[in-house]
Amino acid sequence: MSAIADIIVPVFGMVLVGWLIGRSPLLSAEGLRGFTGVTFYALFPALLFRSMAKVRLETLEPDILLVFFSAVVLLYGVLMVLGRLMGLRLGDRAVLALSGVFSNGVGIGIPFITYAFGEKGLVPLLMIISVHSLILLTFSSFLMEMDVQGGARRRLLGRLGGAALNMLKHPIIPSIFAGLLWGELTRHVPWLATPVVIDRILQALAAAAPPCGLIMVGASLAHVGLKGHWQSGAIASIFKLAALPVLVWAIGRYVFPLDPLWLTVATLNAALPAGANVYLVAQIYGVGVARATNAVVISTAASIFTLSIALLLLGVQTR
Repeated sequence: MSAIADIIVPVFGMVLVGWLIGRSPLLSAEGLRGFTGVTFYALFPALLFRSMAKVRLETLEPDILLVFFSAVVLLYGVLMVLGRLMGLRLGDRAVLALSGVFSNGVGIGIPFITYAFGEKGLVPLLMIISVHSLILLTFSSFLMEMDVQGGARRRLLGRLGGAALNMLKHPIIPSIFAGLLWGELTRHVPWLATPVVIDRILQALAAAAPPCGLIMVGASLAHVGLKGHWQSGAIASIFKLAALPVLVWAIGRYVFPLDPLWLTVATLNAALPAGANVYLVAQIYGVGVARATNAVVISTAASIFTLSIALLLLGVQTR
């Protein structure tokens, strides 16, 4: 029970604070966009850069990607088939599938794992995050683009390449790889190191990242709310919060065995609610917006309980 008190309460307590701020006159929709920009372009990059700069490449376990994305690909396919049986168009099926497998690994995942395991837990999480958006958002955008009528079909390959490039430009991914590169350089070039003054600035920004990320999530939910029919959002949430973590744990335990800490982090990341990027991508293409919005809202609310259960089943202790 200590894990629930030490992790769940502060994490979702700050999400609640963000929701209350979002519902108040303190934070308008325009203000939220600015706050989100600062969080994603300044605070989280500083945290990721400092964390990954301390990592040695030989300590990384690439099998975690095989474990996590084996489960993701399998469930993505199942949801695509389910969407077809529900009579959904290709773009709507892609939104449903993305909602059921795309984790909020940055806004909620980084604070959650940090509070649970400290910086050592961030390493496996950031390995997943480094390719998470690149693979899932790019492929889902491609499927949504295929659902666009008219001349846009002739530019599918170009659009796919453009989507992949946009994912690489996202501040999170470059920060991870820049930190790894800088860490390797400083280990091989003795006189090269981050100046103390610069590191203090990065440290201050990094310390602000987890709480600001959680407040941002709560405020975003306050501005989004539930939209239209909720059934498909609930279905995606069940896959996201129950099926995906169980499958990741089973593959990481029995098929491609992982270190216990890495397996726990991968499972908890799979148990996180759907990320806001799901409805952002849906809005860009004008496909399944209500479905994506409901999945994000429902899975975030329900994850308070499912993450608590996951912590207990995985035996996570913080004291």
